[in-house]
Amino acid sequence: MRLVYIDQVKGQEYEKQVLSQQSYGNQSIPYQRGEILDTKGSILATNVDVYNLILDCKLINDEEDYVEPTIAALLKCFPDVTEEEVRTALTKQPDSRYYILRRKLKYDEIEEFQKLQAKTNKNKKKVNPNVQGVWFEKEYKRVYPYNNLASKVLGFTTSGNEGIGGLEDYYNDTLNGIDGRQYGYLNTDNNVEKTIKEPVNGNSLVTTIDLNIQKVIEEKIAEFQNEYRDKEKEGDGSQHTGILVMNPQNGEILGMADNFTYDLNNPWDLTNFCTPEEIASFKEEDRLNKLNYIWQNFCITYTYEPGSTAKPFTVATGLETGKIKDSYYCDGVEKIGGYDIKCINRSGHGMESTEKAVVDSCNDALMQMAADIGKEDFYKYQNIFNFGLRTNIDLPGETRTDGLIYTADNTNATSLATNAFGQNYGDHAFKTDYFQTDQ
Repeated sequence: MRLVYIDQVKGQEYEKQVLSQQSYGNQSIPYQRGEILDTKGSILATNVDVYNLILDCKLINDEEDYVEPTIAALLKCFPDVTEEEVRTALTKQPDSRYYILRRKLKYDEIEEFQKLQAKTNKNKKKVNPNVQGVWFEKEYKRVYPYNNLASKVLGFTTSGNEGIGGLEDYYNDTLNGIDGRQYGYLNTDNNVEKTIKEPVNGNSLVTTIDLNIQKVIEEKIAEFQNEYRDKEKEGDGSQHTGILVMNPQNGEILGMADNFTYDLNNPWDLTNFCTPEEIASFKEEDRLNKLNYIWQNFCITYTYEPGSTAKPFTVATGLETGKIKDSYYCDGVEKIGGYDIKCINRSGHGMESTEKAVVDSCNDALMQMAADIGKEDFYKYQNIFNFGLRTNIDLPGETRTDGLIYTADNTNATSLATNAFGQNYGDHAFKTDYFQTDQ
């Protein structure tokens, strides 16, 4: 009669209690962030499965017989878990069904516990039935198979799949997906119904980077830094070195690197850049400033003068305007604005045709061309050639250069002459009358 009473009168209440001890509720199913590959399909950034160790404190506390076996099993299978922290969780959060005891464990770290939970005897009964209230939440961890290779191009991710620097940052929304969700509820027959909304994984990126070219340029930078270490100055061979390898037919970037490479799998580590004493002395702001200095991509966040690569643009301007002569005489120096501005050939190239002036990289001839063109047309065509505009490369942090370009209103004879062969950009942004002129 008592069994009939329990079944007919209290059965639904007890069944709900039993079902409430099972994880049939609302559970997120993580998406996989898209991979990043080089131009030939080699994986530069991917994901591996990791697991969060979750305690259902309420379930463990509901039965006195669950507490000690569960704690013992945790201590046996997870050497870094202490009895004190487990008991603290059970005591301070007794009704919690979701207490994260450990994060991002590898499968081989949880395998022993899973086998212990599932172990049965020859009668198919569980050997450890009182080990309860422990489950594993699957996540994905971002990994970079080549560690520090292409670190400035790739960037890295932090918690919540948020990209920091590089392609991870620029294409964050493209690489990220949408979490799925598993819903559980009781139907009218007190059975658990489950509805699963599958996650939408992120899109992958195929880049123009060539893994082999990237390796070569990073090796060459390292060789240079080591070869010239402590020679001209104390420390590395240079304060900054940047290399870009591009396809001249279409501008695709095949390799990009500078002299600060860092481990993408451990980007917060400063041990390769600072002494232990320096790291210990850093305040949080100092540490972040140092990290940002290391993380930034020198190739796009710093500006540098174009130098002789600007000379064809000067010639093109002269040809378009029809203002340059067929030839110019180079004696090795031009006196402009009170300065002796010298050619690369101090003794002079002699008579130079327009074509030969470019071949010989003759500063003298180029300065004379700029004087013939005049400042109005010279800077008009610099705008036409998009000097001062961003390239809009698909990487974050590209610096602005519009403030470094002279105009017809703020230039002078010296600046016009030196701009003709790619020098003296940006001085006006810092010193208005940097050059004194005769005019």
